Parts: sequence; structure tokens; C-alpha cells
Amino acid sequence: MNDVSTDATLACRRLYWSALQDRWDRRTRQAAAWLADEAGVVDIGCGLMPLRDHLPAGTRYVPVDIVDRGPGTVLTDLNADPLPRFAERAAAMLGVVEYVTDLPRLFAQLRQFDRVVLSYNHASVQDVLWAMRLRRKEVIWLHRHGPARFARLLEDAGWHIARRHRVRVGEAMYDLRSSP
Repeated sequence: MNDVSTDATLACRRLYWSALQDRWDRRTRQAAAWLADEAGVVDIGCGLMPLRDHLPAGTRYVPVDIVDRGPGTVLTDLNADPLPRFAERAAAMLGVVEYVTDLPRLFAQLRQFDRVVLSYNHASVQDVLWAMRLRRKEVIWLHRHGPARFARLLEDAGWHIARRHRVRVGEAMYDLRSSP
């Protein structure tokens, strides 16, 4: 590959990820607004920890990821390890669920929390975009659930959907409460 095509490829990747950043920021701000009254939040799949910066001052923040993101990161692989137990009563999972192999297992383990805010890309909508060539990035999501099937999975695991918010076409956020 010559330098010109390498530069063009890198420029396209930067443009793609910078375009997504705004969507991720909107998603992160929405999650923080929903979790603003919580004393502590476990951020599962914390990445670069943008949620921490949007939570109110004084909120206990616990970062969880598959790789070490710095001091205090709880390391866990959601596809291999059980989710550790936490003292906090609320959790966030933004951009993670699509990569977990066993959703019923994950949703059952999340029942240690009273409240979970999570995002999910409903791949059925994304499939249409890919077919129309409006979306070029190949995604390695491990499952494809439309909104009704995804809601059923949550409810079967004992979650009540208190609120649902459309982030963009195909992506929604869920404010979940533990069902009695």
C-alpha cells in the first residue's frame, strides 16, 4: 500500500470515528442524566470513561472493562468471567451488549443492581442500512435482535423497562429497573 492510500485510509477512519464521537457523547450525556440521582455507578465496558465526566460531582464511579483503563479498573471479560459483585446499586453499559455472547446470563448477573442504563443497536435496522449501502462499516456484533425481541429478553430476565430513548436510527437506550 502506498503512502497516499494509507493516508486516505487513516483520514477516512478518523472521520468515521469523529462522526461517531458526537453520537457517543449524546448517548453518554443521556445515560448520565438518567443516573444523576444515583450515589454510585458501575460503568461496565467503561472504555475511556467518558461517563465519569458527565456524572454529578461526588458520584462514586467504578470503571469495569476487559482491559486495564487505569487505577481502580475492575477487570472482567463478560464472555468468560462472572460479573463481580458491587456495592453500588446502579450500572451503565454503553456500547457493550452487542459483543456479549450470552445475553440471558448477562441480564441475570446484572440483577445485582436495582437499576441499569444500557444502549443497544438493533441490528435489524442496521441490516437495512448496510443493504442500501448507507452504512459501510462491518460490525462484529454477536447477535441481531429487533426492539421487541430485545425487550422480551430483558423482561424474561426480570427487568422492567422504565424508559426507552432513541439515540439514532437503530440505537436505543434503556433505563431498566429490577422487577419485583
